[in-house]
Amino acid sequence: MALCCTYAFVQGSHVRVDLFYAAVKFRTKRVIDMFGSLIFMLPMATLTWMYGWYFMWRHLITPKPSASDSLERLITKSRAVRWNVETIGFSPNGFNGYFLFKILLVCFAGMVFLHGIAFFYRSYLEWKEGPASEGKYLNKDSLGEGEEAYEGTH
Repeated sequence: MALCCTYAFVQGSHVRVDLFYAAVKFRTKRVIDMFGSLIFMLPMATLTWMYGWYFMWRHLITPKPSASDSLERLITKSRAVRWNVETIGFSPNGFNGYFLFKILLVCFAGMVFLHGIAFFYRSYLEWKEGPASEGKYLNKDSLGEGEEAYEGTH
C-alpha cells in the first residue's frame, strides 16, 4: 500500500472531496492543486520523512544504549554503525519483521515528496497553457486493447 500511494494518485484513483474544486474554473483548479502540493503535500512528506528516518535510524542502525553501560561502552556503541533487525515484536504470532515497516515509511515519504514536486510542476504547466492542456501531462495507464468496453467505469 505504501509503495502504491503515489501511483494511485497519478492515476486519479484517490477519493477527493470536491466541495469547492468541482465548481471552479480550470485555472483556479490548477492554482488549488499548486497551493495544495506546496502547502500540504511537500511539508507533510518532509515531516513524515524526518520522523520516519529518525525512527528507522534509531531502531535499525544505531545500537541501543543502556543505562547500565559505562562511558567507554557508550562511546564504542556510538561509533558502531550496523544494521540491527532485532527489533522487539509485540505480535502474538511471533512476527518480528517490523524493520520492513520502518523502511517502507521512509520510502513512502520520499515518493510522496517527489510526486508533490511533479504534481506542482504539472499543475503549473497546465495553468500556464490553459484549458486546452488539460490531461496533456497526465500519463494514465490504459487497460489495453478492448478498453472501450470499460469507458465510463473508472
